[in-house]
Amino acid sequence: MGRAELRWDPFDPKDPGPLIDIVIMNTPEVIEAGRALGLEYPEARRLKALIDTGASITIVSRTFAKFCKLFTTSEGSEVRTLGGIYHCGEHAASISFPNTDLRSIDSICVFSGDFIREPRYACLIGRDILRNWRITFDGKSKRIVIED
Repeated sequence: MGRAELRWDPFDPKDPGPLIDIVIMNTPEVIEAGRALGLEYPEARRLKALIDTGASITIVSRTFAKFCKLFTTSEGSEVRTLGGIYHCGEHAASISFPNTDLRSIDSICVFSGDFIREPRYACLIGRDILRNWRITFDGKSKRIVIED
């Protein structure tokens, strides 16, 4: 069973929320097929993701999705949020969680959108991933424990 512990200060209004390091990239099958055609893919990069229990889906920065050359499965998916309806790209991706022993997700549909003026994270981890974990939010101790 995998486990990760995160720090988060719910009493600090400047704290963006619980952040976890992730690596998001194309699935191994997409990379293998692309390389067979002579395509190149950048090295995997780590980024910060916000654990968002209110989001039903995982969304990555559109800029990052383009940089990683994430395989696009749809260009015009509509995503509804409190801010309105947004047109997002839809991508096949693989996600891992470095410096933890949480299991990687080999293939998942993620969406890409604009993260306007958000310098602290480039991804929202939604319930599509969270439903596979047991998460304990302990505000008093400023700690989150994730187990899969």
